[in-house]
This record gives sequence, C-alpha cells and structure tokens, in this order.
Amino acid sequence: MKNYHYISFLRIFSMFAIIAAHTIATPVIYNSADYSVFWLNISVVLAEICRGGVYIFIAISGALFLQPEKELTLSKLFKKYILRIILALCIFGTLFALMEIVFTEKKIAFRQIPEALLRMIQNKSWGHLWYLYMLTGLYLITPLLKRFIQTATDLEIRYSIAVIFVFNLIFPLIEKCTGVKIGFYIPFVGTPIFFYLLGYALHSKIIRIPNWLSMVMIGFTFFIFILECILNTEINITGVFFEGFSTTAFCGSLIPIAFYSLALNYCKDESRRLDKFLSELSFGVYIFHAVFINFIYKVLHLTPTTMSVPLMWLIVFVITSVLSLITTYVLRLIPIVKKYIL
Repeated sequence: MKNYHYISFLRIFSMFAIIAAHTIATPVIYNSADYSVFWLNISVVLAEICRGGVYIFIAISGALFLQPEKELTLSKLFKKYILRIILALCIFGTLFALMEIVFTEKKIAFRQIPEALLRMIQNKSWGHLWYLYMLTGLYLITPLLKRFIQTATDLEIRYSIAVIFVFNLIFPLIEKCTGVKIGFYIPFVGTPIFFYLLGYALHSKIIRIPNWLSMVMIGFTFFIFILECILNTEINITGVFFEGFSTTAFCGSLIPIAFYSLALNYCKDESRRLDKFLSELSFGVYIFHAVFINFIYKVLHLTPTTMSVPLMWLIVFVITSVLSLITTYVLRLIPIVKKYIL
C-alpha cells in the first residue's frame, strides 16, 4: 500500500502532541495546589488541545483500514493487529500496573503480580493505555464498518458521520450550555467511531474541508479556550482529566479535524525516509512515554515550586521524547518484538 506522506506527518505530530498533553496534565493532576490560577487554566487548555492527537491517530486508522481495496480478513485482523495490541497490554499494561503498586506500597511482594494482572484486565493500569483498549474494540467492529463502506453511497456515509457528530458533540454542548438533558441517543456510536469514519471519508474525498474553513475551526477553538482561561476562576481537575474534555468537547474535536484536513491537503507526496522511520516508532512511543513522565514527576519530584512552569514543561517534554524514541528503537531491534508487539 502507498506510503502517504500526510499520514506519516500526522503520526509524528500526534505522537509529540500526546507527549505534550501528558507532560502538561500529569503535574496538574497530582500537584494542582502548586499552580497559580493563571497557569492552572493555561495547563488545562493546552492539555485539552494536545489530547486531540489521539483522535488523529483514530482517524488515521480509519483512513487505512476502511479503504475497500485493503484486504483485511478476520485471520489477518486478529493475528496481525489485535494480537499486537493484546500482547502490548498484557506485557506493558501489567508491568506499569505493577510499577504503580510497588511505588504506592514501597515494597515488592509476589502477590503484587496477580493484582497487577487483574488491574490490566480491568483497564486500571496507567491511564494513557485506555487508547489500546478502545482500539481493540474498533478493530473488532472494523469488518462491519468495512461492509458498510462497501455498500453505502457517499451521501449515506456523510449522513452517518453527521448524525454521530450531532449526537456525540453537538447534543452534549447544548446540554452543557442550557442545562437541559436531551433524551435521544444512539447506541453503538461514540467519538472514536466518528473519527474512524471521518478519517476514511476525508482520505477518500467523500468529505472535503477547504483550508480556509480549517483555519476558522482552529481560530474559533483557540478563541473559546482563551475565553475559558480568562473567565474561569476554578477548574474541576478530575472532571477535565478523568471524565473527558471539560466544557469544550465540541471545540476540542475541531482542532484534530482541522489539522487532519490541512495535512491531507498539503502533504500530497509519498513519505520521506525520516518521516516513515519516526512514524513507525509512534506506537512504541505512545506506550513508553508515560514511564519517563511519571518517573520525572513522581520520583524526581519536579513541580512548579522547583522551577517555572514553561521550563518544567520543556525539560520533561524533551527528555521524554528522546528517551521514548530511543527505547522504542532499541526494542524494535529485537525481531520478535518488532514483528508481534511494537
């Protein structure tokens, strides 16, 4: 299959965006009292924007997997794609859960291993791994979505995406602004499915977003976030970081949509060697970056009380990016790891 430059670019962009999101969000979650109101609000806004990188990853998967010409048998789906995620979760999800248990209890015991395994099964390991659990579900329903793509007209695809957009982004926005609960809902939909289908629709030119509209979407989002920063005096940290985007799910989705469309429109050639190399490391970097972020913040105790917030972000972002890339590259030198896990 053709190596699309825009996909490699977006993988790299999203990889670093997610590192930035967790670099910013992690100390807020555990040390929010150390922040001034200004830096607390800025942190929440920037973290929300950067978290859109996950949605871009989902859209990329949709663009690649839902193409009618891509052969995706059930055997290939399970052996090549789902198995890779399950192995990564079993190994690293359990290891991260074990690390958290040892860090909390400050001792090592054999009983901690089955407890860590149970946490992994329950998605109670480190929070960033939720993406792998969700991606497994998306892969499982991909054959159904591919059948829909093969038989649906372009109008039906656009209609389906619009309906999911309204129910998952517009209705919650209305509820938040008005306080009126909307009783209508559609089972078996969600924001991940929206971006999964949208990625295919944009890639296949079923939906086209002009560059000027993408710029308007980005500008509007930043305006709303800046307005929130100015107006907010207190932020529900738990609500923002553990229950999804705070009051701006709609705006938080516009940025990844706009960036995806802009990359698609401007990056029209095939992937360059460096782009392809870095994009292939993105899955491993997503898994490992949390190790270094947690170590720096929880073990080295880097906080806004030890240095300025921007300097803290810069140090953690650079160190985490470099070490995550090196770790992934070295592990991929092991053939069985490269073939089946990373």
